[in-house]
Amino acid sequence: MITDTHAHLYYPELISQIGDIVSRAEDAGVKRIIVPAVDAETSRAVIELAAKYDQVYCAIGIHPCDVSKADYSAIEEIAKLAANRKVVGIGETGLDYYWDKSGMEKQKEFFRLHIELAKQMELPIIIHTRESTQDAISMISEKIDDKLSGHFHCFSGNAEELKRILDFRNFYVSYCGNITYKNFKTAEVVEQTPAERMLSETDSPFLPPVPYRGKTNEPAFIIHTLKKISEMKQMDYDDLTSAIDKNTEMLFFWKR
Repeated sequence: MITDTHAHLYYPELISQIGDIVSRAEDAGVKRIIVPAVDAETSRAVIELAAKYDQVYCAIGIHPCDVSKADYSAIEEIAKLAANRKVVGIGETGLDYYWDKSGMEKQKEFFRLHIELAKQMELPIIIHTRESTQDAISMISEKIDDKLSGHFHCFSGNAEELKRILDFRNFYVSYCGNITYKNFKTAEVVEQTPAERMLSETDSPFLPPVPYRGKTNEPAFIIHTLKKISEMKQMDYDDLTSAIDKNTEMLFFWKR
């Protein structure tokens, strides 16, 4: 079973054709889709979307680029929403120093709140990093225990950062369609990632893999990213997807 663990299906270009997108994903072998929110409004929206489709699940939280507009009542609302049976993760949260360096301290504060909520709810935390991977890893290391698990999505760190993440129990990384681009520079990091610590995602509608570069990404396209990973790792495609499926079950669906 293939799961797209990170697809923002509520973007206008996707939600307008959501039925067809879910059908195309199923036809491609994608049996589950996890839709991460970026703020309180989309947290409510993804729960509503997940209620309409059996194969759609969700994660709720505040994206670091949306922290500047958020207040603490949003965290309180997300804590209440997290009890919904279709919520399988806390996030998308994390740190982003590319788009907003001015709000770094508030980003860190909200990231800590998400980490504590994830531990409290016994749900994995879904982590976004951009020019901030070292700080995010350090913050996780301060809070790591048997209750904390997580997913560094669309991983773009280096080999040393990967090693530090792999030292955490119950943490995984995933790669997006940009690994299929000619200018992708860190193939060795993908190669060094054990299949047993890898998840699959599209980050739809962003980063469509070749041959769909320049188009709107969607879950059905995940197959091309997975085939590229199997080539890079010189690993049988079925063995790769089987390992990733086991990881996905352990991280997101062990309660269900």
